[in-house]
Amino acid sequence: MFEAIVRLIKGALMGVLYGVFFLGIVCELMVFLPAVSFLNRLFGQEPGRMQWALRVLIGLWLWFLRAGRLLVSLPSKGKPLEDPCVVVSNHPGLFDVLYLIRDLPRMGVMVKRALAKSLPLGPIFKAAGYVLSPDYEHMSPLESLVEAAEKIKKGYRFMVFPEATRSPKGGMGRFSPGPFMLARLSHVPVQPVFINNNPPFLPKGDPWYFPAFHASTIELEYWEPLAPPEAGKEREFAKALEARYRKALGLCTEENMGSKR
Repeated sequence: MFEAIVRLIKGALMGVLYGVFFLGIVCELMVFLPAVSFLNRLFGQEPGRMQWALRVLIGLWLWFLRAGRLLVSLPSKGKPLEDPCVVVSNHPGLFDVLYLIRDLPRMGVMVKRALAKSLPLGPIFKAAGYVLSPDYEHMSPLESLVEAAEKIKKGYRFMVFPEATRSPKGGMGRFSPGPFMLARLSHVPVQPVFINNNPPFLPKGDPWYFPAFHASTIELEYWEPLAPPEAGKEREFAKALEARYRKALGLCTEENMGSKR
């Protein structure tokens, strides 16, 4: 009973924080976006300006989550590659990508097109140099890769979730070869990031209004960068890296799953 009450209180707090989140979006649209657009007209297009604004607001939002004992970050492990690269990671919870955006400056992100439709984030994503995911109606996967490669050529990192969406609760989705094809086409390394989120904060299928009783902790671990795969080896590369993530999470590998059938 006590645990249920605490979770309901946390859910109410989460509702308030969602309101704060939407106020942040309004602030971006009404204050930061016009300011960035003005600077871009004066000094030329520079995605880093909007990315800086996003990092400031995201840092504030994550501080609120920490203060409410909803999501607490631990010190990161390892050192991220500072040069242009393709950043990949597992995706256990709803807000883990925000830590990557906050901690890694000069980074473009592949974002879901649905976010630009359901929330008024399209102009912000464009100003930040983000790329909308393909929906096979407005943009093909190849067009998305070409657009992302252009960001990398300009000296930016680029972040793509190989699972394309949040991991299933207690598991992990299949890795797509797309991010690794991007690394090969751009001639840059792959920067794997392992996200240890325990318990996963708002994983796929969990209601936002009933968070876990205990504070969720999140820790980013930057693995050693990997050379991009050779042409035609992207799918094999994806499977090998997926197996490494599954092992780190204590999940069955694809081979073990096959042997149990």
